[in-house]
Amino acid sequence: MRTLSKLFFFFLFLGLPFTKAQQWHLSTFGKSQYVPLEDFCRFYHFPELPYSPATEVHLSNGSVTLDFKPNSSVVFIDGVKHWLSFPIIARGAEIWISRTDLSCLFDPILRPERIPQNRLYRGVVIDPGHGGSDKGATSRRGTEKNYALDTARRLAAILKARGIPVVMTRNEDVFVPLDQRVRMAAYYPDYIFISIHYNQAYGGGHGLETYALSPRGSPSTNSGRLYLTDYIASPGNQTDPLNILLAHDIHSQIIRLHPADPDMDRGLKRARFKVLRENVLPSVLVEGGFLSNAIESSLVDHAIYRQKLAEAIARGVLLFFDQIHSQGKKGRPNTLASDGSGP
Repeated sequence: MRTLSKLFFFFLFLGLPFTKAQQWHLSTFGKSQYVPLEDFCRFYHFPELPYSPATEVHLSNGSVTLDFKPNSSVVFIDGVKHWLSFPIIARGAEIWISRTDLSCLFDPILRPERIPQNRLYRGVVIDPGHGGSDKGATSRRGTEKNYALDTARRLAAILKARGIPVVMTRNEDVFVPLDQRVRMAAYYPDYIFISIHYNQAYGGGHGLETYALSPRGSPSTNSGRLYLTDYIASPGNQTDPLNILLAHDIHSQIIRLHPADPDMDRGLKRARFKVLRENVLPSVLVEGGFLSNAIESSLVDHAIYRQKLAEAIARGVLLFFDQIHSQGKKGRPNTLASDGSGP
């Protein structure tokens, strides 16, 4: 382990602008850089409570709650399950959070008003997965391509009723190549991108997932390891903070469809799907349930469920727009140091 003590970062620590010098203690474990939980709590105004590296940690600053176990890759932010790029680790009596997760997960969600923006996002590109000869996942009741298109149409109607412009990558049962979907999205630089899918898993599978692009230099959630290609920056990484905020806002709403079953929250995950990786818009991919699961496939087959899913996604979109359109006006002031030492 290599430790750099009392490092001072001006303007460029984790890609975040600082108004004053902020003291961080940065250490390297393996190939990843980490900051201590003590610094994290001080910066985001979480009271430092006694904790044991062997037990779950609960933090609250009056605006947001965090729950996690040391040496785990899962954190709950306001009850929403997130998969970390790198595990929170315990070393002796100290707990450490990866620099990647600090900059590409925690900070955008805790301080959305500080996310840099070069445009005002106002519309949504809706991408129903699969289509035409590509059926996607299947059940004895129906196909993913049809369920995704129906859900997308419902989402489009809800957003249009709220005055939000919408573009569909397909509005009928046709096959649209992934690169064509990405090129289409690029024509709408002030839109966000939502890809709608339904899941399938051999041997089981249960619940809802939302995906955002993996940050550069971090593994995808389901890969289990880092590959050399993971170190290559993708066009989608230009909007990493917006990607994760959008994913968080949408996922926080869709999991409310199943309040009595916490296992339905499979979490907000990271992946390098082409529609995320090559997309210059803030982008997410939503998996609305498993067609390979008998109970969930029955739910998905009912129009009322697809309508509720579309409404939940729409609530997430509206929440996202409210947050990013309120820069400097709203946000979560309690997560910032009142003495001006925050970024």
